Amino acid sequence: MVVLMLLAGCSSSPKGNPQDATLARLGHAGDIAFDQEQPDQAAAQYRAALARARTGDDAAAIADAGFNLATAELRAGRPRDAMRTAQELSAELARRGIIDPDFQLISATALFRLDDLTAADRAASGLTGVKNPALADAAWFLRGLIADARQDRTGLEKAVASMSPAADPADVTELRSRLARNPTLARHAADLRRARLDYRGMARALALAAQFTPGAADAADLYLRAGRSAAAQGDAADARVWLDRARELAPDAALRGDAAQALHDLSGRPAPGSKCGTGC
Repeated sequence: MVVLMLLAGCSSSPKGNPQDATLARLGHAGDIAFDQEQPDQAAAQYRAALARARTGDDAAAIADAGFNLATAELRAGRPRDAMRTAQELSAELARRGIIDPDFQLISATALFRLDDLTAADRAASGLTGVKNPALADAAWFLRGLIADARQDRTGLEKAVASMSPAADPADVTELRSRLARNPTLARHAADLRRARLDYRGMARALALAAQFTPGAADAADLYLRAGRSAAAQGDAADARVWLDRARELAPDAALRGDAAQALHDLSGRPAPGSKCGTGC
């Protein structure tokens, strides 16, 4: 019996360290859902991957799955859940002597989304001096957004000046557009984000371009485009703000009607008097 157990435990195993196929499958499923703009489904898969990583007590896998889960929760418009996940994973890893600053960036971003600008800036400021230049640049970008939201021109200037030469061109261009209040730069930032399939950032840059555009018709069209993109991504709060602005600024009935229809589509209802008013 002992010999059989030894044979079962040794001779049937492949050479080298075996891979956890279940963990890989769950992570891959989460990646597919995230790429297909289904963040809630991605979060469910990443949560299962996190549970599987804990089954194997694999610190690296726990960190990866936890970060992916928090990212998906942010993308799903659930910043409180994302912050809770980031804090939970940070504490869990810290007990192992592992400090992962990526979770601090998640927390800072979540606080920004929750409009807690003071706490968000405090969290982001702790990352601007890290050795990882990409993480430091991301923190400076977030601090730039926070400074702009506070109308703190000095803080925004500092964020722009602190971005490294290797920083994301879209991030740098967006901050510069905010500093110069330049719609051309904002449109360029939108183009850069579109090319990377960063549609959330693209919509934000389009709305920024609208904010800086003096002509009512052009501004309304940009707000409409931003609002439609946000609505298609499930970002109802931003979509409603931008579509409302498009309707307010629209100088003609056609553009105003498009904005009104998009607003009603957020609630699944056609606009009064539209061709689909009978339920087509």
